[in-house]
Amino acid sequence: MNKKFLLLSIIIIIVAAVPRSIELLNHNYLFGFDQGLFFEAVKKIVVDRDLTLIGAEVGGRGGFFQGPGWYYLLAIPFFITNGDPYGAMVLMFFIGILTVGLSIFLIKKMFGWRESLVVGFLIAISPAVITQSRFIWPPFPVSLLIVLFLYFLFQVLKKRDHFLPFLTLTIGLIVHFEVATAGTLFLQTLILSPILFIKKLVAFKYVVLALASFLFALSPLILFDFRNEFIITKGIFRLASGSDAPHAITQVYLMHMFANHLDIFKYNFFSTFHLGEKIWFLLIAIVTSGVFLITKDKKVEWAKKALLIYLITSPVILFVIFMFYAWPMWNWWILELAIIYIFLFGMVSIYLWRKLLWRIVIVAIFVLFSLSFVQSSVEAFKNDLNDYGGTHKIKGKLDAIDYIYKDAKGKSFGLLIFSPPIYTFPYDYLIWWYGERKYNYVPHQEKKGIFYLLIEPDPHKPWTYNGWLETVIKDGEIIKETTLDSGFIIQKRVAENEE
Repeated sequence: MNKKFLLLSIIIIIVAAVPRSIELLNHNYLFGFDQGLFFEAVKKIVVDRDLTLIGAEVGGRGGFFQGPGWYYLLAIPFFITNGDPYGAMVLMFFIGILTVGLSIFLIKKMFGWRESLVVGFLIAISPAVITQSRFIWPPFPVSLLIVLFLYFLFQVLKKRDHFLPFLTLTIGLIVHFEVATAGTLFLQTLILSPILFIKKLVAFKYVVLALASFLFALSPLILFDFRNEFIITKGIFRLASGSDAPHAITQVYLMHMFANHLDIFKYNFFSTFHLGEKIWFLLIAIVTSGVFLITKDKKVEWAKKALLIYLITSPVILFVIFMFYAWPMWNWWILELAIIYIFLFGMVSIYLWRKLLWRIVIVAIFVLFSLSFVQSSVEAFKNDLNDYGGTHKIKGKLDAIDYIYKDAKGKSFGLLIFSPPIYTFPYDYLIWWYGERKYNYVPHQEKKGIFYLLIEPDPHKPWTYNGWLETVIKDGEIIKETTLDSGFIIQKRVAENEE
């Protein structure tokens, strides 16, 4: 059995690797404003040795920062690859595969080999989880941490209270990748924590250790807050008190926010499973029926029943929590729900397998999942493997930089950049990592002598760069203008006083 289990586990990991490998194969991945911001920050840590206590500011309300863990995690491939962003893509691929492998390993310890293979397979083919290996984005490691969180939670429910500090440590670590996820997960855990004491599942000393481990994970942010007039604490109080909520909260506005939140939760569920939008009612029927039967089954241990109840109530509790947030929310704030849904469906499927009718339904669903996965993977390779990506992916940006350097033919020149987000982090980073090293020159940023304008048109408002040309630039005679295949517009100008 062990050999068969190992073989099936390897097959599942290979299946998981296929759709996640596209960016590794074509070396062409999204490198936009956020990725540029991340790598500029990591460069300061590794190259400039300027350590940080915080990550990026998030939320848009002021006073909220991610922990610095995401930057320090990126520092590992940065150091190994000497700054090549491709190393971060390898990291994201590795985290995705590790999520699948760890789920198989831990669920086998929790329930058995059948559940572990089913859950591992569902994570391997989940559209929502696959995406997380194909972009350099801080919330995506949350899926790996949620697998650990659910394992530690199950152990606590089995009265193994020494796992509680690891549970709270995991919540604290999530702060370094997505604050909204960590905050709502912390509240959800607090809401359900009385059962730990009612059932006498944990000793007081482990509660103290749990608090210590949570604070340890947050220690960089706590130190930063202490040094900066408690800016984070003030932000939390503003959010909790509702003082930063829109002033004109009307019934129409609240209905709009309800619709926004509901759409995000629906999309999150639909994207977890193949064909989720078409067979969601069937998936919900299977899960609710299974949970009901399991909770009524006296042969099933209490810890497993408690975990199932935690899983099935999680989306409801999270939705209620987010309804106190009177602003639009984003899908990546609830990425943990994909893993929760998959755990639920995997556990229920194995339990219902003993009934012939349910077995037929489950087999049919897994056949549909598999066929849809194969089709989507083929389409992804067909469409994305050779996709140039325009101005958004790294090949287009590097080709634009190459064009400018080659056109300058070794002469000194200036470079000014227009980007819709205003800030030019990705270009600043690529000039340092790629342009300077390949051509041994860093262009100045002044309108003197020969200077180039690198223009990234806004895909939604492609005319907006004209305002930049008419107000910020104004000077210089245009020698030539070129539009690259990527969509970048490059102007070569000479300063008027040097014609």
